[in-house]
Amino acid sequence: MASSIGGGDVRKRGVPERPKLTFRQVLRLSIYIFLGLFLILFLVFYLLYLASQREPEFYREAKNVPIEVQQTRNTAVLDKIRVLNNDFQNRSKKWSGVFTADEINAYLAVEATKPGANLLPSDLAEPRIAFSAGSVEIASKVRQHGFTAILNISLGATMPEPDKLIFKMRRSQAGVLPLPKERIAEIIAGVLRKKWGNVTQGTDGGDPTFTVILNIKNSVGRKVKVESFEIRSGVIQFSGVTD
Repeated sequence: MASSIGGGDVRKRGVPERPKLTFRQVLRLSIYIFLGLFLILFLVFYLLYLASQREPEFYREAKNVPIEVQQTRNTAVLDKIRVLNNDFQNRSKKWSGVFTADEINAYLAVEATKPGANLLPSDLAEPRIAFSAGSVEIASKVRQHGFTAILNISLGATMPEPDKLIFKMRRSQAGVLPLPKERIAEIIAGVLRKKWGNVTQGTDGGDPTFTVILNIKNSVGRKVKVESFEIRSGVIQFSGVTD
């Protein structure tokens, strides 16, 4: 008979049949697989969230400065701004300004948080900066679609000729996670364009750049020309003349 020849009925050769799963067992197995995948995805997104919250060291230090110290530094900034504004009014007068990163951070901590200040885009909070030779590092909390992350960018800054500032984006991150520099550069250029108007974008060695043409006027409409601009360690310095 066919069952007695090789390849016949396996049940007669002592090979057990594979047990069939019941519907309840299949359902339970599916639930376990789903829960396992969900936990893995949750862990991945949680780790990404933690990575996006990593604050650079300068940012933690700048935020933790006592408010009394911030207020004193902010007063010094406001005094310097008043002196500069007075100098801008004098025709043919050479003027100059020097601000430290600590002073600017104090201004951001005190003035930018006042009701109705409108100094910052609505989705930015607690921005702080740090200066090194030829570059500025900026960190800030960013809120987008109910999610908060620490934005950290590094910009090179030069002034090759009067009233012409060129910024080069060297790094953009959310915490320690890299962000597309091109997209962040577009956002920054948009903010600068609202403030200064004449902003063009480009690239340099694969890094995004944006060029700002300054057009500053004093209270009576005279041109305030910025002739030099320099960033050193912890300090920003600029000078110029009113035409």
